Amino acid sequence: MYCTYRNGELNRPSLFLAIYYGSVAGKYGRKPVLLLFSTGMLLSLGWIVLICWLDGRVPIRLLWLSSLFIFIGGGHRVAKAMLFTIVSDAVDASHRTRYLSFLSSIPHITTLIAPPLSAIFMRISIWLPFEAAIGALILTYVLILAMPESSKLTPDAIPTITTNHLPPELPPHDRQPLLSPTSSNHSPEGPTSNTTTKPSTWYIEIHHLFSNPSLRFSLTIFFSAPIALIAKAFVYQHASESFGWEMSTTTWLRVSQALGASLVTLFALPILNTLHHPSTIHAARLSDLAVLRASLLVAAIGFAVLWMAKANWMLVMALFVCGLSEAIQPANQGLATSYVERGLNARLFTTVAVVETVGKLAGGPAQIERLIHNEA
Repeated sequence: MYCTYRNGELNRPSLFLAIYYGSVAGKYGRKPVLLLFSTGMLLSLGWIVLICWLDGRVPIRLLWLSSLFIFIGGGHRVAKAMLFTIVSDAVDASHRTRYLSFLSSIPHITTLIAPPLSAIFMRISIWLPFEAAIGALILTYVLILAMPESSKLTPDAIPTITTNHLPPELPPHDRQPLLSPTSSNHSPEGPTSNTTTKPSTWYIEIHHLFSNPSLRFSLTIFFSAPIALIAKAFVYQHASESFGWEMSTTTWLRVSQALGASLVTLFALPILNTLHHPSTIHAARLSDLAVLRASLLVAAIGFAVLWMAKANWMLVMALFVCGLSEAIQPANQGLATSYVERGLNARLFTTVAVVETVGKLAGGPAQIERLIHNEA
């Protein structure tokens, strides 16, 4: 329960500031936001190290103040939004889901390698994991400064597929122009005219995102997914209480889930996207939609096995199956970006960050209340 509320503290910066940083990214570029994120995380980690180094000379509760530094840059969700934005800026729609999937695999891979690596480091020195983390954050400055600013890429440098080449038998909303940050005339299905253009404000852009039925569908999935992930978090407590596992042993459940997620995001989905290789926006959307449907089915099967689990191995297998459903994120991202122009990518992904944060903050207390009710 403590971890759930602690996660809430870490998510609040993105809830309050994601929209603002989306505007910053749209006006000044994606790199400044990432640099601010690295600065905020470095200061937050430095504060934690300082309080621990003082070793009781100050109240340990001062650790909570580390969350304040995360408001600089908006935290992990804003940083993820910027990384997904950069990929969407630089890659055309036919390859986008593949690279979004590669990017989505990184957190799952780190879940596999971070615990044993941290254990090795802590055997050498209790401070070595902190030193490694600080070194990694300093390295991000070098990487961010070295990479090009994706918002300044010229359209000619990116091979694109546009709705102008779609066959006439497609549904009306698939033949219409993409949502643009300067479009001021929009129908419920998307923009219908670009004859009147003017700079758009953040609330108008968000209104356009929610006015498109297809994007509303995607945003609903982004909202619902964190609630399901929070439900999986209580499996570790269930394994400890029902099967007598020590909490340290439940790490294997995390490994099982991360292994399934890594396999599907690092290998299965990219290979599928490469073999199918959609040549039009409509084909890319159909491919992403098929992956979404399959992932939802896999998730339902995983949760059903989880619900019926009567043995340890069934829990491990259920979480592995749930991990295989993680293809839902890159597929949904690819689907959503296919409905917006590049100028709205930052706004789209920062809006997604807010929607996911709201889902997580709403789902956490609800799951805790349900758990307490069941235990009573």
